[in-house]
Amino acid sequence: MRPPSLRRMVSVVLGIGIFGTVVVGAASSIVHAQSPAEVEAEPIVKLEPGETPVSGQCLTRQELDLIDGLNRLRRPTVGVEGEEQGDDSAPFDPHYFIGTWKIEGVLPESPLGAGEFLGTETIRYRDGCTYESTTTGAIGDEPIEIESLLVYDRRAKYLVRIEEDSRGFQLVKTGPIGGDPGGYSSHHWEAPSIIRHGQRVRVRGRTYMTSPSAFRIRRQVSIDDERFVNSGTVWWERLEP
Repeated sequence: MRPPSLRRMVSVVLGIGIFGTVVVGAASSIVHAQSPAEVEAEPIVKLEPGETPVSGQCLTRQELDLIDGLNRLRRPTVGVEGEEQGDDSAPFDPHYFIGTWKIEGVLPESPLGAGEFLGTETIRYRDGCTYESTTTGAIGDEPIEIESLLVYDRRAKYLVRIEEDSRGFQLVKTGPIGGDPGGYSSHHWEAPSIIRHGQRVRVRGRTYMTSPSAFRIRRQVSIDDERFVNSGTVWWERLEP
């Protein structure tokens, strides 16, 4: 399935850091970007000591400053794979989830529903590192509503998502969040088994957060303790406020 609004995703990626000069007027002077030497001379970005709380945020002031410092770099990050003098990698900020998302995907046959999955999810900040969401939509011809609670442990980099499904079951998705030097993050999660239509169902998956405007979930399902099989990919696309 082709991801939604692929052109918007490409424009977000390509729109970062394209212009190295600024032209003012028809015969104006050109203000040049940093030279290679100036870029290389930019200071190493490190996480400062301390854990200063910030009202309305999950991350600390030191973590937010680290993210801001990395975003302002014009040079590539260096030493993010363990070099002592390299840049520190950015922590995952769960505020990423806040907003309203359009959901689109196709789910194969399983006790958790089958067919086209269309809907919206609105995620809100509650307090601390706790968030809540409401999902409404339909899977095939079956309407659904899901109330979710998301709790993030920023020290352990561990996310718990508890979903109360209107179809009469609960999924508790837990697992670590990891990232890479490019700023991409993934939530590897698994849920305890549930009984659905007389069958024991286990579900696990990976949430890929690779763009400010979209993420996707790839899911696997095991039925009655058989091996896990792929169970579709669903896209979340951020809606403009």
